[in-house]
Amino acid sequence: MTADRVVHMTGLAAEDVEGMTAYLRAAAGPALALRFVENAERAFGQILDLPGIGVLLGLDELPYEDVRRWHVDGFERLLILYRPVADGVEVIRVLHAARDMPAVLRASGP
Repeated sequence: MTADRVVHMTGLAAEDVEGMTAYLRAAAGPALALRFVENAERAFGQILDLPGIGVLLGLDELPYEDVRRWHVDGFERLLILYRPVADGVEVIRVLHAARDMPAVLRASGP
């Protein structure tokens, strides 16, 4: 990662990570929760270094047309929804793949 580029986390994305960490800690123990946090941080670094790495989500309406998705290694069903911004990337949500991503984005707003 370069010093002049940053990962911007929305409040909802931070809540998603905190919620998933708490769930994993309760369901499977602190080691798995810690591995999730470490792998999520690594994934954030990957998308910061290569913002086009993720697949476009496929929404054509503004402001969602450039939202991409990327996975967390070891937790492939947990997807990071993000978009490139001028000084890095904005992580919008971190959600389970079973969720209706377009509906969640529309409900939570830009």
